[in-house]
Amino acid sequence: MSFKIFSLQLLGKIKSVESVENQREKIRKDYEEFLKVESSDELQQYLEFERSVNSEEFKKEKVKIEALQFKGSTEFKQMKELEQLKKASKIKKYFKIAGSADLEKFEKLTDSVKLNEYDTLHEYIKEGQFDKDKKEIKSQVFKGSVEEKHWLDFRKLDKSAGIKAYKELNNSSVLKKHVTFGESEKLKGFVALRNAPDKDKEKRKELKKLRRDSEIKAYFKYEKSKKLKLYHETVDSHGLKKYHELKVYVENDDYKIREVFLKDKMKFEKSEAYKKQQNYKKLAVDNEVKFFLKFEKSGLNKNYLDVKDSFDLKRYFELDELVNSKEFLAKKAYLEDKKKWGKTEEFAKQQDFLRMKELPHLVNYFKYKGTSVFDFFAKWEVAFEDDFSASKLDTEKWSNVGFIAEKMLGDNYSMPGDLHVFNNGKNVNTANKLTLFVKKEKAAGKVWKMPAGFIPVEFDYTSDLVSTGKNFWQEDGVFEAKIKFNPVKQVVSSFYLAGENSTPRINLLEMGTKNNLGVSSLNGSGKIQNNGLDISNLKRGKSYIFTVEKAGSSITWKINDTEVLSIQDSTMNVPLHVNASSIVVNEISGSNLPVNFEIDWVKCYSKK
Repeated sequence: MSFKIFSLQLLGKIKSVESVENQREKIRKDYEEFLKVESSDELQQYLEFERSVNSEEFKKEKVKIEALQFKGSTEFKQMKELEQLKKASKIKKYFKIAGSADLEKFEKLTDSVKLNEYDTLHEYIKEGQFDKDKKEIKSQVFKGSVEEKHWLDFRKLDKSAGIKAYKELNNSSVLKKHVTFGESEKLKGFVALRNAPDKDKEKRKELKKLRRDSEIKAYFKYEKSKKLKLYHETVDSHGLKKYHELKVYVENDDYKIREVFLKDKMKFEKSEAYKKQQNYKKLAVDNEVKFFLKFEKSGLNKNYLDVKDSFDLKRYFELDELVNSKEFLAKKAYLEDKKKWGKTEEFAKQQDFLRMKELPHLVNYFKYKGTSVFDFFAKWEVAFEDDFSASKLDTEKWSNVGFIAEKMLGDNYSMPGDLHVFNNGKNVNTANKLTLFVKKEKAAGKVWKMPAGFIPVEFDYTSDLVSTGKNFWQEDGVFEAKIKFNPVKQVVSSFYLAGENSTPRINLLEMGTKNNLGVSSLNGSGKIQNNGLDISNLKRGKSYIFTVEKAGSSITWKINDTEVLSIQDSTMNVPLHVNASSIVVNEISGSNLPVNFEIDWVKCYSKK
């Protein structure tokens, strides 16, 4: 028995496998969380918060904000300025009329038809145009007018003898008859006889007769009449032409209308000027017009107009809108708030920082940062693992034929003295753990005997093995397995690392006839010797994590993460593969059958 194992257990150095696995799982999860946090935006935000909150600028900003107050601030001055404007007489008068019913009425009347008409008439009356129009209208009389002169000229011509003769004879039947007879053969014959130089008796007689003719007598009488003479004098005269022009003029409707107007004693009362005067008088006493004129001249209105577009009023409205705005009121409340710092983004950032500082995953991150807790994860990576959760052995990882047997024979064989045959996987179970079991049953196998070589033999027991000889080799690294320590003296159950030869080999665990770990090799006599540690003190029926860390000639063994052995051995500086097997060396009582070699998981790590 090993005093070392005894003392380690006594002192509680070898913890239970459950606590080790729980601790490992916790560390693994913490490492995953550590990596997640390390690459997270949250950590960057936290660090930014930390830099910000601990900066001089942050401290100065806090002092600055806590020093802020309403009195003396820009907002305070703006409110004071508004109060002064509210008290100003002209502003008070402005608001007395602004928005009032009188102003509304006044503004409606300003552009009304009635006021526009009044303004137009007022200007017409008061600016003198009315008086001019009145004087002009009353000065227009018929006597002495151009119209009267033309009328008198017309009457004078109309009464003249020539115009009377013309009017009587022109186009008359008398004149037409006279002209027609003047062109008759009778008259022509008479004239010819009268003018003939030589007149015979008959011609004289004829002439005499014609001179007594009433028509001829009448013709020459009329031809010599004063009336016809006047007619002929007038028919192409300038006077007749003027007479016709004046006749058209005085008989024209426009002339008649003008004549009536000039002779009308009431023409002014019928004039547009008179109508405008009457409308003006009527509008001047209209209530709305009187109101408008009175309001327009009032002092309040004059003040209203003076103030309406003034800088002071504009400033008043600007300030009134400003101090009643949500922003101003919020700023005022903020400046008056004794707890304003607690409402700032900076304070919120500080609180976020303090809150984040208490977050478990960030607490863990800073607890682990800079420590060696995660060195294993940082230095090592899984090169091979199996938790045997599949329903059957993973043949991509394991073989049920040993490496040397595969190489020499292509099948398993037994050594002299062995009471078992390896059953090529038939004695292997996987159900969340690997179990190699020994059964008592007849089975044919092969045994190596010199000098005959491999000979067939019938065995009373069957067992099995697993090997990574076909798939996984590694010279240096960490090799470990969780194995149930339950030795049976008649069976040697081993979990070991071997090279291309069966020895030397590194035993993570060998239990049964002997219980140890270390390096097994052949001595000068050809017998197996072990450079290692007796582990018989381990509690039977309990599972342990057996670990070997190899770095060149340096080999270290751990049980449940507690170092129990460390040696230097250069003979193992070769590529190694993983093996597990159970060998029957003595008869087994029925009460101990089947003998189970249970392995929960296997993991091998290599340097990153």
